Amino acid sequence: MVSVDKQLSPSAECAKFVAKVTYADLPKTVVDFVKKDVLDWLGCAIAGSADPSSVPIKKVEQLLGGTPEAQIVSMDRGNLQYAAMCNAYFGHITETDDVDKDSITHPATINIPPALALSEFLKKNGKDLILAITCGFEVMLRIGAAITPEHYQIFHTTSTAGVFGAAMASGKLLGLSEPQLLSALGNAGTTAAGLWQFLDDGAMSKFLHTANAAGNGLLVALLAKNGFTGATQILEGKKGFFAGYARQEPKLEVFTDFGQKWRTALVSFKPYPCCRHIHSAIDAALDVRNKLQGKKIAEATLYTYNTANSVAGKRAPKNEREAKFSLAYCVASALLRGTPSQKDFSQSMVDDPEVKSLESLINVKENNEFSACVPKNWPARLEVITDDGEKITAQVWNPTGDPENSIDWDSLIQKFQLLTEGIITSEGQEKIIKLCRSLDTLESTSSLIGIVNETYKNKPRT
Repeated sequence: MVSVDKQLSPSAECAKFVAKVTYADLPKTVVDFVKKDVLDWLGCAIAGSADPSSVPIKKVEQLLGGTPEAQIVSMDRGNLQYAAMCNAYFGHITETDDVDKDSITHPATINIPPALALSEFLKKNGKDLILAITCGFEVMLRIGAAITPEHYQIFHTTSTAGVFGAAMASGKLLGLSEPQLLSALGNAGTTAAGLWQFLDDGAMSKFLHTANAAGNGLLVALLAKNGFTGATQILEGKKGFFAGYARQEPKLEVFTDFGQKWRTALVSFKPYPCCRHIHSAIDAALDVRNKLQGKKIAEATLYTYNTANSVAGKRAPKNEREAKFSLAYCVASALLRGTPSQKDFSQSMVDDPEVKSLESLINVKENNEFSACVPKNWPARLEVITDDGEKITAQVWNPTGDPENSIDWDSLIQKFQLLTEGIITSEGQEKIIKLCRSLDTLESTSSLIGIVNETYKNKPRT
């Protein structure tokens, strides 16, 4: 049974923060991070829009999209909700979007799409967009952190906590009052969903999770703008989100430092196109690869934490999606091929006999010390024995892209270029990079996706 401090209303604290915060309140580190994350997310969405997995929602949007109100990556305009849904879906396909350790969520592809759709529709500027995205992040990340790690064992927190963020990002752009924001939160909570069961089948549900959260967040904010009421204690109420979803005592202290601790700037970037829980293991594998100096591996043991093994413990993956959630496959691939890229998850690479042989050799073990570190650290240790008996070990506590091991603008630009190479023109790449770096000075945000579609090599449908 979850008990909640009756002296604190997390729901009210969220609405109060979003209602009162201004752009002038944002630290420079937060503004700079959001600019970077918009570029990072755009790269992910562009790459995702060119992937075959994007086809189902494209076909549905063509059927149900309605009035053309906002731009969709690689497509014509769609209505506000479907623009948010499609762009959120695309942004999660390649598994290269950002991730927050404390909440174990991917905030960009939930919050940026509805904020972009509304900012275009309402003719808002770059500062308005940055502020709205930050509002969504700060609320989503706190709700997710409050119920991590137990909630995450069953629920995809990106979706369940994300819908609250999308509602607040949308609500800020719509100029909702504090009571209206509270209603939007209430209705966001009642639409929260996202279960991990799809992992057993290597299914596509993860993309629907992000689309659903982004679209529903925008929807409930629009409803609140038009007088639709919702629960005022959706988080802490006896029949609310914590009672039904938390699976642990919620950490209510995360709701007491709005405006003091800015969680937005603590989000990590992903250098590799696979589940973030695998990245520390990949970093360790790349270190071991350098130390091997061509020697053959006779034995290999990977030590990881329990959440990583439960989410990304797939063995003998059969396709790209399964491979992206396979610690053993990703480690074997990194040991054999070096730094992972999207091509390492193609069907031919997944079926490669050499990587299959090494993958079967890797013994994955959960380490209690590592499990106790989560979410502060997401560690891994790889130990290998070579065919001549040498033992080589690599230990990683903070994977590349974490705040403790951060990625700079140059690295993010390179990632963006690699993700979008062959999809948009080089001229388009340069224009988008420039726009993101100067996002806080833009009078209009419509050019962000506009330039994507103008320079998309396979022209958007008409």
